[in-house]
Formats: sequence, structure tokens, C-alpha cells
Amino acid sequence: MTARALLPLLAGSVLVLFGCAPKPSAEPVLAESPAVETANPTEDQCGASKLSEYLNAVPTKDVMDNIKAIVGHDRIRVIEPGSAVTMDYRVDRLNLDIGEDGRIKRFHCV
Repeated sequence: MTARALLPLLAGSVLVLFGCAPKPSAEPVLAESPAVETANPTEDQCGASKLSEYLNAVPTKDVMDNIKAIVGHDRIRVIEPGSAVTMDYRVDRLNLDIGEDGRIKRFHCV
């Protein structure tokens, strides 16, 4: 077949494809609301702001017991360097990031 003979077939295929395309809507599409309501991330629901004196501390049993007493709960996740961490959103859980030197480098709620 020559290129001239294929031109009507190609044009017809393009028209069929345009006919299958969805029609644009005049109304905006709204994103679905999240299944769980999330709090304002600036709120300190896990107690991280109370722990600045424990930055660079070694997380011994006594230090961890003191941290639990200060924040008033035991929803604490210790994150070691290179460890796998789930990306779940829990503003009520305290996260402790441990540095390569084995000391606490950061406290955060999310």
C-alpha cells in the first residue's frame, strides 16, 4: 500500500479516537476527602516541644522513662539510622530520630 492510500485510513482512525475522548466538564472535579481527619501539624499533640533538654542524650532506659513521664504517654517510636519507617500519619505518637552517634537528634510528632 502506498502512503497516499493509507491517508484516509489514518484520518478516520484519528476521528474515531477523538470521538472516544471524554468531554470536558464545566464543573470542577473535587478531590475526595481523606478517610481520617488530620490535625494541624503545627500542634504538638505528642509532646515533642517539652523535650529539648534531651537532645543529644543517649536513649538509655532512664532517659526513655523520663521522656515517657514528661509527655504522659508511651506512644514513642525510636528511629535508628537507616531503619525502615512506615509513613503513617499519627500526630499523637512521638518520634525520636537517633543519629549515627547513637544520640537523640530530633523529636517530632508526624
